[in-house]
Amino acid sequence: MNKLILSTLILALFSCGKQSKEPKKEEQQPIAIIDLKRNDPITINPELIHKLSKKEITKTFTKRIKKKVGAEFEIYQAYSYNDQSEQYYLLLLEDFKGISEENDTLNNRIQALRLSYKDKQFKKKSSIKDDIDQDWETSIDFWNNYTELSDIDNDGLTDLILVYGTKGQDGYVDGRVKIMIYHNKKRVTIRHQNSGSSDGRLTKINSKFYTLPVEIQKAVKEKIQKMIKNKHAAFAGDWEKEMSKEATRLEEK
Repeated sequence: MNKLILSTLILALFSCGKQSKEPKKEEQQPIAIIDLKRNDPITINPELIHKLSKKEITKTFTKRIKKKVGAEFEIYQAYSYNDQSEQYYLLLLEDFKGISEENDTLNNRIQALRLSYKDKQFKKKSSIKDDIDQDWETSIDFWNNYTELSDIDNDGLTDLILVYGTKGQDGYVDGRVKIMIYHNKKRVTIRHQNSGSSDGRLTKINSKFYTLPVEIQKAVKEKIQKMIKNKHAAFAGDWEKEMSKEATRLEEK
């Protein structure tokens, strides 16, 4: 009887030791969404593009100049570059709303200006301005992580892919995204609505997008892929296949 009890104890101790050596399964952690910051720099070719310091912005764009070119808000970033015989500037402006409980910068409106500079005179070449939907959006911001200012197709002219987006009541999940592509005096737009539900996602693509150089189209698609990976946007599952067929509307079927 004692031998039976002793054998049982030894077997129990052996089992416990074996279990303790087995690695514990790690609990899956939720994927952290990278928050986009207002001070993130845009992608540039430093050999062609110069980012202005705050001091340079203040000195170059006085109240008089800002009024002349239609700059309505604070210029928080500015870039200069040369094309052909003229110098150009890209200005990013924001209408500051406040700071959220999560310490995020909130904006009511944003504005972007593209200016030429020749013979000591600024001339507005193009501008965009957008604001939040007060009913459901909380902030609108330039998404500099996805914005690019460089000669993407190597034709000697600087191209711009400008991206901005909003946050809704559920953060990036129900906000919207806008991609503006500037190439050789042409502006092309892609508008996208995010949603927590697949049937609520909709992308509208200007048909002129498919007339852009292949290098620029590829760069835009890579940025969309990055947005999806970083959880800043959710596109229709077959968006790449549909864009290969030059679709102008992307939605779940």
